[in-house]
Amino acid sequence: MRKLCFIVLFCMMSLLGKHCVAQNVFLSKNVTADTIIVGQHFDYQLFLTIPKDYYVEWKQFDDTLSKSIDVVEVGDVVTTPISNSDNVKMTQNLKLTSFDTGYVYVPSIGITYSKSLTDSVRRTLYTGEYELYVTTIAVDTTEAFRPIKDVIRQGITAKETFSLLGIIVILAGIVYLVIYVSKHKKDKEVVVVEKKKPTIPAIVTARAKLAEIKDNEAWKSLNTKDYYTDLTDITREYLEGQFGIEAVEMTTDEILQAVRALEINETAKDKLQETLILADFVKFAKANPTAEQNEESFKETNYFVEDSYAYCQEVEKKKKEEEAK
Repeated sequence: MRKLCFIVLFCMMSLLGKHCVAQNVFLSKNVTADTIIVGQHFDYQLFLTIPKDYYVEWKQFDDTLSKSIDVVEVGDVVTTPISNSDNVKMTQNLKLTSFDTGYVYVPSIGITYSKSLTDSVRRTLYTGEYELYVTTIAVDTTEAFRPIKDVIRQGITAKETFSLLGIIVILAGIVYLVIYVSKHKKDKEVVVVEKKKPTIPAIVTARAKLAEIKDNEAWKSLNTKDYYTDLTDITREYLEGQFGIEAVEMTTDEILQAVRALEINETAKDKLQETLILADFVKFAKANPTAEQNEESFKETNYFVEDSYAYCQEVEKKKKEEEAK
């Protein structure tokens, strides 16, 4: 029997010990006022005593605690170690106010904690509600009504003076400008005709650039990508200047399709196609043609330019002969 009593007593002490551990966590509040004037601020302080190794989920406050209590300012949470103890004290100050009148209640605020971050058991302590009385500003009804004051006219400020002077100066300048223009206006307006610079024919530009490549024997250069870029640029600019084809902005397929519509030598068209396709392989597929192929591409480009230009000259000549008849 004694042994059974001892076991029961031991279990009760164990439960009491666990309860005492839980009691190591304390939450309290301190409110600086129990009566305020409507809109007046008051402090609401939170105090939490808790073991330093515990995990705390501190409440995040919005603009209001309730429909009657507004949050004006939220202070930082300050943690202070307690001497000769494994506990810490966490404090936070809230500045609150209310615009209702009569008795209002600051709602209970809860702080959640657990023994560790990974502990799934969460406990919450609450401060409890707090009753607050909100009064209005007292009005002395015994005094007589005072007469309404007239509007007091203030003197002109420096800013207004400068603004007025600025407006006067601007108006005076406009008047002076109108008078000056009306007096010095010439009888005849001088029309300035901008002289257009003479346009260099596309064939002249193409020949000059091809001659430079020939003189430098650029097809022998190790940088074949730049060489074929120069050849295709010359061709594109020539097509745009001579035939009105917007070749600078076109792909190779679009250029060849536009050239096929021209009434020029088919051989010249084929040579242009071979050069442009090989140039795409060099620029985009990193092909490495031989020096002989590079020189042949130059000859084909030159042939296309000269042959197509000769055709244009022949067409122009026939058109003038027909107009002369």
